[in-house]
Amino acid sequence: MNDSLLELYKQRFNLKDATIVRIEHEEAIVAVAYKVILPTGENFILKISANTQDYLREVYFLQFFADKILVPTIKEVVPPEKDVKGAILMECLPGTLLAKNDLTESLAFEIGSQLGVIHSNNTKGYGDLTYPNELDSDPQAPFTAKFEEGMAECNGHLSSDLLKQCRQFYDDHVSLLLLVDGPCIIHRDFRPGNLIVQNNKLQGIIDWASARASFAEEDFCSMEFGGWLNDLSIKQSFLNGYTSVRPVPDYNRILPFLQFNKAIAAIGFTVKRGTWNNVNSQLYQIHYQFLKSYFK
Repeated sequence: MNDSLLELYKQRFNLKDATIVRIEHEEAIVAVAYKVILPTGENFILKISANTQDYLREVYFLQFFADKILVPTIKEVVPPEKDVKGAILMECLPGTLLAKNDLTESLAFEIGSQLGVIHSNNTKGYGDLTYPNELDSDPQAPFTAKFEEGMAECNGHLSSDLLKQCRQFYDDHVSLLLLVDGPCIIHRDFRPGNLIVQNNKLQGIIDWASARASFAEEDFCSMEFGGWLNDLSIKQSFLNGYTSVRPVPDYNRILPFLQFNKAIAAIGFTVKRGTWNNVNSQLYQIHYQFLKSYFK
C-alpha cells in the first residue's frame, strides 16, 4: 500500500501520532494488516480488505460473536467507497499466533470447544450471511458455485485430462452434501495461523473474512488437510472440547471431497491473481501436488 493511502487511513482513524508497522505474514493472501502503536503505548490492529465482501464478513462476524466467543473487539471502521478499501481498527489481542508444536491437550480442548460454539449458531440457509436474502436451502448450490468458479479459473492452466478427472470426481461425490451438518456458521479457515494464544490459553480467533453459513464439516477440513492435529492425544482433546458443546459430525466420509474442492479453489485463486509461480507458489504447489497424486 502506498504512503498516501496509509496516511488517509491515519486521518480517518485519527492516528496521526501513531506508529504503524506492517505485519508480514506469509499466509496472508488478500488483506493487509498493520500494528498500530499509540504514543500512550496502547496497541491496535488495522486491517485493510482488498475485497468489499471480505470487509463486510469480517465486520459482521466480529460483531456477531463479540459476546459469544473470543474475538478481537472492533474499535472503529472505514467502510469501502470509491478508491478507498474497507478498513477495520480492532483490538490487538495479547499473545502470538499458535504454532503447531505449542499445542497442549488443555489448549486443544479449549480450541475445540470454541469451534463447537461457532457451529452451534444455526442459520436459515447456506451462503453469505451479509446477504441474508440470498441464502439457499440446498448446500449444493453455493458449494457448486464455488467449484465452478475454481474450475473456470483453472481452465487453460491445468491439463484437460486433469480437469476432466476433477469434473468426474465432483459429479460422483456431490451427493454427499445431502448428509452434511448444517446450515450453521463456520469460520472456513480454522487453523493455527488464525488463533492467538498466550501462556497456553486461547486469546482469540481472528480473520473472519471467509466465514459464512455452511456446514460444520468444512471447518474440520482445514484441521485435517493442514495436519495441525496429527498428534492423536492432542486431536482427541480437541474433539473432546468440541463434544462438550455439540456432537462431532461424521466428517471423515466427506473429507476427501472437501479437500479436493479446496485444492481447486486454491489453485484457481493463485492462477487468477498470477501468483501461482511467485508469492503464492508454495500454496499452489501443495494443492497442485494433492490433485495430481489424488488421480494417480
